[in-house]
Amino acid sequence: MKKQLFFRVLPLLLTCLFIGSVHAQTVFEEDVHYFSIIPEQPGAEGERAQVIEFFWYACPHCYKLEPNLNAWLGKKPENVEFVRIPAMFKRADVVLHAKTYYALTLMGVEEELNVSIFDAIHEQNNRLATPEAMESFLAEKGVDLDAYRKAMKSFAVQTQARRAEVLANRFDIRGVPAFVVDGKFRTSGLEGETQMQVIDYLIDKVVTEKRAGKQ
Repeated sequence: MKKQLFFRVLPLLLTCLFIGSVHAQTVFEEDVHYFSIIPEQPGAEGERAQVIEFFWYACPHCYKLEPNLNAWLGKKPENVEFVRIPAMFKRADVVLHAKTYYALTLMGVEEELNVSIFDAIHEQNNRLATPEAMESFLAEKGVDLDAYRKAMKSFAVQTQARRAEVLANRFDIRGVPAFVVDGKFRTSGLEGETQMQVIDYLIDKVVTEKRAGKQ
């Protein structure tokens, strides 16, 4: 009886071992899954690692990646600092979305409106491509338009928008979503969970290098 049970369970055990082996042997290649940033830029201090996401609200790939990104954020290590930077490509609607992101962040309401903006564009076909369309949408969501307009014209938002453009040029961001890990590596164009796995791989890589540099 025990012998029969063993032979029934054996295929399952071998399958699990095979899957585990494949997962353990996953290797991501430079210039295929990620690229080195030359020259390297400053990252997080100490053994921390910084992950920057460049995104655009109207980008379908950014929207598709959101569930994977949010799941990753829910379990990311404490030593990882995550920063979102909106794309600043030279188009009026892209700049509007970028400044809106910073204005809503300044107002303290970006987090609760982030999903709504993505959904309006990708599920309701409301491109929010003009100031009038954006203000109408935000008013429906209960946003104080006077506060929003002041934030859009504020020194803080103008400064952040300029910085976003400088960083995109510095990291050679040509499309979104794109991720920069600790100023050393850039990764983009990968599907869902694979993209997040590459980010984890690069985090481990930079943290290991930092620890080795202390020895």
